[in-house]
Amino acid sequence: MNEEKLKIDMELRSLSEKIKDGSIKAEDAKIELEKLSAQKRDIEQKIALANSPTETRTTNSIADIQKAMIEKRAITLSGTALVLQIKELVKEISRKTEIINGVRKFYGANGSTNIPVWSPTLAQPAAQTEGAASVAVDNLAKLGNKSLTPHAFVSILPVSWEALNLGSVNLESEFSEIFGDAFLQGWLDQIINGNGTGMNFDGLFNGLTQNIICSTAGSIKMADLAALALKLQDYNHNPVLIMNSSIYSAFIADDTPTAKLYAEEMIRQKTIEGVPILLTGSAPSATAAGSTICVGGDLSNYAFAIANELTVSPIQKVGDLNVYYHAVIAANGCKLIENKNFFGLKTK
Repeated sequence: MNEEKLKIDMELRSLSEKIKDGSIKAEDAKIELEKLSAQKRDIEQKIALANSPTETRTTNSIADIQKAMIEKRAITLSGTALVLQIKELVKEISRKTEIINGVRKFYGANGSTNIPVWSPTLAQPAAQTEGAASVAVDNLAKLGNKSLTPHAFVSILPVSWEALNLGSVNLESEFSEIFGDAFLQGWLDQIINGNGTGMNFDGLFNGLTQNIICSTAGSIKMADLAALALKLQDYNHNPVLIMNSSIYSAFIADDTPTAKLYAEEMIRQKTIEGVPILLTGSAPSATAAGSTICVGGDLSNYAFAIANELTVSPIQKVGDLNVYYHAVIAANGCKLIENKNFFGLKTK
């Protein structure tokens, strides 16, 4: 079409020269000019249509749909649907880790962390007579320590070459957050449920030496939770209560008059007798006899040692198209710097 347009342009220039030298009559020139101009406009329209963007989506025409309705057939996409690839990585939601925010953290590249502990404290002073010369020395107070030995926590994620290089998401930029969240969730479970054996943390719900036993066998009563809260309020610290949401719901379900008053406080403020309540799905939900259903104490009394920062290293193997991302950090947790600073509520 471009060649045809060029040919018409040349004919128009030739016609212009013929008009100047008088070799063609004016009337004949006018007719020829109109004819060539019309041909040029037609060619330019065709060129414009050929260069205009086209919709690549394949759709069923109205006639096809009407025909299908008459014949009672179904019109399907038949593989012609557009695909929208989202470049933002959507992650699975995870539990809140505010409990970890409250514990006391010890940082440093140390093979072991020793925490000085003053326990038991001084005996209660007793009144003495004037000029007493034989006052007994205190033999109760003791200075000791709790030791934490960090252990390496490791997570290895294999990622294919195609996922790294052909995918729409920049996975490598997401790995720090992905691994970091995984480690936090693991530590949350260890702080709550660790049994203290081997390389496990010393968890809050295991091995408590101070417990309040529920008043009624096989039943969870609000009065028992209130008793634990009041016990915590008797000490000079900042206590919290930790429990599973299903245990919380069991307390709320108590329909005694006093329980209803406490329930209103719990629902509105997430406190009971002024003691904050922290809910976590990591806490145990078992209610069998002898189960610890709630733990109360000051979280700053829980020691959490972190020996290094989280490192994520890509490792490749010969003949393997996967890249193995090694995430490593060393940590350990000790349930109680001082065991007497935590209380548990156990079923009867």
